[in-house]
Amino acid sequence: MKKNILFDWLFTVLLILIVVTYFGCEKKAERTEESKSEVKTEEGTKDTSFGIKKPIAQETAAILDLKGTWAGTFDKRTTTLKISEQTDSSFSGKITINYRQVINQDVKGSFSPATMKVSMKDQLHSRYQGKYNGKLSRDGKNFSGTFTMDLDGSKFSFNLNKK
Repeated sequence: MKKNILFDWLFTVLLILIVVTYFGCEKKAERTEESKSEVKTEEGTKDTSFGIKKPIAQETAAILDLKGTWAGTFDKRTTTLKISEQTDSSFSGKITINYRQVINQDVKGSFSPATMKVSMKDQLHSRYQGKYNGKLSRDGKNFSGTFTMDLDGSKFSFNLNKK
């Protein structure tokens, strides 16, 4: 009797594992087929699964050079952002905010050429650390947005111009 119960239990577990594995593999196969449906065709165009050719230039915009010094305000205080390294759409640098006690912070971020959105995050552990989210102007010379402090969610606006 105990052998039958043990056998039934093992059979049920095995059946469940097989069903989960089968459905998991099926979804991955569908995703692979979707990604294969986009095939590059003529120079500068891409053929989608619907047979519509789209110019590739619409999908990938030029990467702007963000390196350099940006000056402006953060919470109505003078601020300087110096971006020293950039690889494609990722960058790093330092930001200085002139409160009564000056805040110096290392930052890392990324830039989306298609949407012109920029996001940065403070790298040094501090009670004032947080995330910067903003947008670049079309000419790439103005960066403005909102800083959100990790500690309590406080938000501060900033506006920086490239020198």
